[in-house]
Amino acid sequence: MLARATLAACVGLLSMAAASAYEPHINYMLNCMGCHAPDGRGDPGHVPDIRGTLAPFAADEAGRRFMTQVPGAALSRLTDAELAGVLNWMVDNLAAPQVPPASLKPFTAQEIAAWRATPLVDVTAARRQLLAHLAQDK
Repeated sequence: MLARATLAACVGLLSMAAASAYEPHINYMLNCMGCHAPDGRGDPGHVPDIRGTLAPFAADEAGRRFMTQVPGAALSRLTDAELAGVLNWMVDNLAAPQVPPASLKPFTAQEIAAWRATPLVDVTAARRQLLAHLAQDK
C-alpha cells in the first residue's frame, strides 16, 4: 500500500515537472543556467556575462544569429519553438536595459531553425567580432 502511494506521488511530481518543463524560465534553468548562472552573470574568465549583451545582440541580425548558433543553444535538445521562447525570456528578464525589450522583435521558431543548423566552432572569436561590429554601428 505504501509503495503504491509513493509511486503515485512520484508519478504526480513527474507529471507536474513535465508540464512546466516547457515554460521558458524552466528551460533556462535546465539548459542554460549551469553556465550562465541564474541571473546571466556567467563565470568570469570562462563564460561571459550576458546581461549587457542580450539586448544589443537581439537588436542586430548578426547578434540574433550568434545567440542561436552558440553551441549551448544550437545543440540543445530544445525544439526551435522552445529555444525561441528561452531566448525571448532571457532578453525580457536578464538583459540590462540599454534597449527596451518591448522594442525588440521576438525570436521565432522559423528564425531558430534557419540558423541553429550551423553551430559556431570558435565562439570566442565570433563574439569578439560581433562586439566589434556593434561598436562600429554606434
